[in-house]
Amino acid sequence: MVMKKIQKLIFLLGLLVCLTGCNKEPEEITTSGRLYYLDSGESQLVSEGYEPKADFKEALVKEYVDALQIEPENREYQRLHPEAVKILDYSFGEADQLILNLDAAYSTLTGITEILVRAAIVKTFCQIEGVEYVEFHINGLPYMAGEVPVGMMKATDFIDGISIQNSYSQYAYITLYFATAEGDALMETHRYVGYNADLSMEQVVLEQLIAGPNEEEAAVGMVATMPEAAVVNKVSTKDGICYVDWNEKFLNGRANVQEAIVLYSVVNSLAELANVNKVQFRINGESRKLYQTLEFSGIFERNLDVTITKN
Repeated sequence: MVMKKIQKLIFLLGLLVCLTGCNKEPEEITTSGRLYYLDSGESQLVSEGYEPKADFKEALVKEYVDALQIEPENREYQRLHPEAVKILDYSFGEADQLILNLDAAYSTLTGITEILVRAAIVKTFCQIEGVEYVEFHINGLPYMAGEVPVGMMKATDFIDGISIQNSYSQYAYITLYFATAEGDALMETHRYVGYNADLSMEQVVLEQLIAGPNEEEAAVGMVATMPEAAVVNKVSTKDGICYVDWNEKFLNGRANVQEAIVLYSVVNSLAELANVNKVQFRINGESRKLYQTLEFSGIFERNLDVTITKN
C-alpha cells in the first residue's frame, strides 16, 4: 500500500514536470531600439529612439515593419518612401538572417538614396535579438546590384552618413581575390565598399586586399594574401597598365601562401577595374628582378588559371 502511494506520488511529480516543460513560453526578448530615417536632403541617415511593445522575434519584426511607416517626431527627418519600401512578406533563414521580400517598386531607388534606405532597413531589423543579417528579395528573387547578388547584410556594413563631411562619400562594387586555405589558389569575392572620394579605385582595391577577408569570406575558406606590414607607397594607371609601388615588406610574402598567389591576388583584383589591363610592380620606386623565386620585373596580366570557384 505504501509502495503504491509512493509510485503515485512519483507519477504526479513527473506529470507536473512534463506539463511545466510542455507549456514553457518562448523566451522573451527585451529591447529598446531606434527607428531610422533620412534627413531632409536625403544625404544622411538619422534616427530617433523607439520602444517596441512586442516581446518575441516574429512579433518584433512585424512591429518594425509597421513602424517604418511612422512619421518621425523631428519634422526635419523624412520617413522612408512608402511606395518603394513596401515589405510584402518575410521569413527567416538558417544563418540567423531575416529575409525581406520587397515590392518591385524598391528597384526604382538609385544612388545614395537607395543606399541610405537599405541601411535604414538593415539597421532597424538587426536590432532584434536573433537577427544577425538581413537579406533582400524583390518579388521573391534575390536583390541584385547589376549582375551581383547583394546577399546578406549586417548593421555594421553601413555607416550612418554619406555626406561631403563624411570620409566615405563614394560607394562601389569591387571584385577581390583571396587565397584558399591551402594557399595554392585564389577565390573570387565581391564587396560593396564605401571609400573616400579622394582615393582612386586602384587604391581602394589595394586597401581592401591589405585588410584581408571579412567574416563571411573567411567562413568559406578565404585567407589573406598580402604580406604583413606591406604598404602601398604609390599607385597609378596609364594606358591600361597599373603601376604599384610597395614598401620592402611586400617582398617577405605571406606565410602558407604561394608566391604566385600573392602576386596574382593583386593582379587579378586590379584587372577587374575597367581601366586596368596589366600590372607592374615596384619596391620603393625601383624594379626588382625576383619576387623570392619568381620573375618580378615584367608586366603581369590577369591569370584565371590560379582561380577556383567557391562552392
